[in-house]
Amino acid sequence: MSETVVVIGGTSGMGLATAQVLSSEGYRVIISGRSQDTINKALSQVAGDCTGFPLDFTDAASVASFFKQVGSLDDLALVGSGKAAWGNFRDLKIEDLKVAFDQKFYGFFLCTQAALSKLRADGSITFVIGGASRSAIPGTTGVAAVNGAIQAMAFTMAKELAPLRVNILSPGLFDTPVYDWMTPEQKADFFKQMGGEFPVGRVGKPDEIGQAVSYFIKNGFTTGAILDVDGGGRLH
Repeated sequence: MSETVVVIGGTSGMGLATAQVLSSEGYRVIISGRSQDTINKALSQVAGDCTGFPLDFTDAASVASFFKQVGSLDDLALVGSGKAAWGNFRDLKIEDLKVAFDQKFYGFFLCTQAALSKLRADGSITFVIGGASRSAIPGTTGVAAVNGAIQAMAFTMAKELAPLRVNILSPGLFDTPVYDWMTPEQKADFFKQMGGEFPVGRVGKPDEIGQAVSYFIKNGFTTGAILDVDGGGRLH
């Protein structure tokens, strides 16, 4: 298999797991990270053909430089995130919401637009958003707004950019380093409690996002679709 896949935000959590899954399946994988040090650390955890380049996806010049180094590609997976605008609507600060849009929404926008001239005409783009935009969860108004905007954009892109395929992954609660601020015991208790409320009885494993990205890359008859990889967590 000689397809080249770029994974934006491929140095930790779901992005790193995605790079690991795709590389193990024989894809040539290129990851982005905020620094060469974080990229090198990630590359040491990925077997197979995987390289990486630094990227600040909020900066147009950095994005242009990144994709110039990447060259031609077949598939693009946008897994990276930015600072989220958490909080109840009454208390949500406009400054925090602007930062969240500037980072994740506009970051995804800049990367995708820059990648278009490099992407194979019938390749694929996968946006990884967040479950907050798929379920009404108090305290996530800002998070839902940013991810919902990406979702709405992707639907129209799927028609505008055809035969290029554009799809969306919506993760639920996953065991990733974002929860490493807890002690191991606290995290285990939290995941046990929360996972027990899901139909599958557990939280997600990062490689399950990688498997879902792989599905979107391989299935040439899927576009404009949302795949909820959430253990049934949205089913209230």
